[in-house]
Amino acid sequence: MKRAVFLDRDGVIVKDTGYTHKIEDLEIIDGAAEAIKTFNKADFLVIIISNQSGIARGLYREENLEIFNQEMIKRLKVLGAKIDSIYFCPHHPTEANVERYNRVCECRKPAPGMILKASKEHNIDLKHSWMIGDRESDIKAGKTAGCKTILIGRDAKNLNEAAKMINESCSPVLNRKIRDKYNIMELVQELRKNGKKIVFTNGCFDILHYGHVYYLSEAKKLGDVLIVGLNSDNSIKKIKGKTRPINGEAVRLAVIIALEAVDYAIVFNEETPLNLIEMIKPNTHVKGGDWKDKKIPEKKAVEKNGGRIEFIDYLNGYSTTSIIEKIKKG
Repeated sequence: MKRAVFLDRDGVIVKDTGYTHKIEDLEIIDGAAEAIKTFNKADFLVIIISNQSGIARGLYREENLEIFNQEMIKRLKVLGAKIDSIYFCPHHPTEANVERYNRVCECRKPAPGMILKASKEHNIDLKHSWMIGDRESDIKAGKTAGCKTILIGRDAKNLNEAAKMINESCSPVLNRKIRDKYNIMELVQELRKNGKKIVFTNGCFDILHYGHVYYLSEAKKLGDVLIVGLNSDNSIKKIKGKTRPINGEAVRLAVIIALEAVDYAIVFNEETPLNLIEMIKPNTHVKGGDWKDKKIPEKKAVEKNGGRIEFIDYLNGYSTTSIIEKIKKG
C-alpha cells in the first residue's frame, strides 16, 4: 500500500481569493511547491481534496475548474513539484443555485468521501497518510478517514512548515535511501525492471566500526544495489538482551545510510530477515563468515527465489562487543 499527503487547495497551495477559479487569480503560495517536492521525494502520493461549492452556486462550471487546475499543475511542474491526483466536490446542501448540485453528499468536507475514494483508487494506507488544510472541515475529514492531520494557521504557519513537521514526526522517512514495507516492493520492481542485481544483508550495526564498513563495502561489490536490513530496537533486545542496543534505531539508520556502499536501508522487527527476503527476493544474500557452519533460517527463501548466499569474513579485532568491553574497562 502507498502513503499519501492529502492537501486542500485554496489557502494551502494557491492563494484563496474567494471561489478561486480564474487563471488571472492563480498564485502559488510561497513555499508550497518546495513542500510538494519534499513529499514527492519521500514517495508520498500528493492528492488535492477540495470543496468547490462555487460550482453549485453557479459562479463557475466544472470545465472552468478543470482549466484552472491544469494550469496550476503545469506551474507546479515547472517548479519541480508533482500533483498525483485531484478530487473535488461540486455540491452544496443549502445554497446551490444549480439544481443537480443541490444535495447532501458524502464527498463535501468535513465528510471523508473524497479521501476514502482516493484511498480505494490509489491503494492508500490512510493510517500512515496525512491531511493538510486551513479549515476545521479539512481536519475533521482527515481524522474521520483515519489520517494524521495538520491545520495550517494553527499547527503550522504554511505548507512548507507542515512538510518540515511531517519530516520530523516521520523522521527519517523523508530520506530516499530509507524504505519501509509500504514502498520496498515498488523499489524492488523498478530495480529488476532496469536489470539491477540486488544484494541484501542485515544486522544490528549498533556501534558502527571499521569492520562494518569493510563488510558492507565488500557486500556492495557482489551486485549493483545494496539493501541493508536493520534490526529494530525491539528485535535486538530479543537477540542480545535488554542492555542492547546502545544506539537507537533512528541513530543507527542515519549512520548506515551515510555510507556510500549502502543504497537503501529498511528497519525490520523480526528476529530474522525472512519476511524481508520474501519481499525483496535478492539475487545475493550476504552473511558474515561466522555463519558458514550455522543453520541459516532464510536460506530456503533465498534459494527458492533464485538467489544465492555469499559469506564475507569479518575483520579480526573489530566488533561492537569488544568496543563495549574496552569502554567498560576505561
